[in-house]
Amino acid sequence: MLRSFEQLRDTARSDLLIAADDEHAAVAGSGSYAMPWHWHDCLMFILPSQGTVELKHEGRREGSWLSQDRFAVVPPNQAHETRAAIGAHRHLAIYVTGATLMRLDREAGSLSEFHRRTRTTILVHRTSTVKALQALSLRNGQSAYGDGKVRQALTSALLVQCIAEVMAGEIAPAASRYEHGMALVEDLKHYLALHADEQVPLDALADRFGVSRRHVTRLFREGTGFSVGEFQLRIRLQTACELLTGTDLPVGEIAFRVGFESGAALAHAMRRAEGRSPSDIRNSVARPIKIQGPFGRAERDPPR
Repeated sequence: MLRSFEQLRDTARSDLLIAADDEHAAVAGSGSYAMPWHWHDCLMFILPSQGTVELKHEGRREGSWLSQDRFAVVPPNQAHETRAAIGAHRHLAIYVTGATLMRLDREAGSLSEFHRRTRTTILVHRTSTVKALQALSLRNGQSAYGDGKVRQALTSALLVQCIAEVMAGEIAPAASRYEHGMALVEDLKHYLALHADEQVPLDALADRFGVSRRHVTRLFREGTGFSVGEFQLRIRLQTACELLTGTDLPVGEIAFRVGFESGAALAHAMRRAEGRSPSDIRNSVARPIKIQGPFGRAERDPPR
């Protein structure tokens, strides 16, 4: 089934169409996304921002797995299939006409290397710049003044950055289901670290990432060697140690900040895990760092 650029742009749901003009369109996808075998008359970049996407194409029908560490470029007229894979997912697809590439070739410099590398579908390692531009493109700010223009500019910048990374970056090998299971573990670790001071039930974690509670438990232990609860405790104790050695906050305040009910509860957990009390850890540092400096930053005591 052929899908033209105009069809892709004009039939996209309004809540999923991020930005579009006569030369490129950026469309979000999420949930139980699946597109059976088809091809476009335009180039496509597909960039997951959560979870994974399975991509099959003429050159690899067994499927390649995409997550936040890489993006794919599918050339025009190459048959392919995409679907949501492991866990809850969200992605951004950018469709680019030949006219756009010709204009960039004239205005920004030769794209001969880009064309050489994208004769067939490729995967490219994604840099922090692409991740940041993608996150900004997907933000929900539709009520803001000039938001449409901002999103158009952001997706244009994202497109140019993706092209630059194809030309100069590292081509990524096809990844396995196991590798992307481990990518999901990294997502889980990041989320748990951000919410280390909260109780995060396994059911809530499973719902958020779109996998079963049993799968979360098995995959997390396989990837880290710890249960979810053990990992949370390690993050809390690590943060508590940093606050004990880097600030003069009271032990009770530190306990509250890292998710313990009291200083006594924190001390008990530290003795079991570290064999030391909060006082032992704090006293191991000669001069503590005060929590606030004149500009709201931590600063050391002046030398004596």
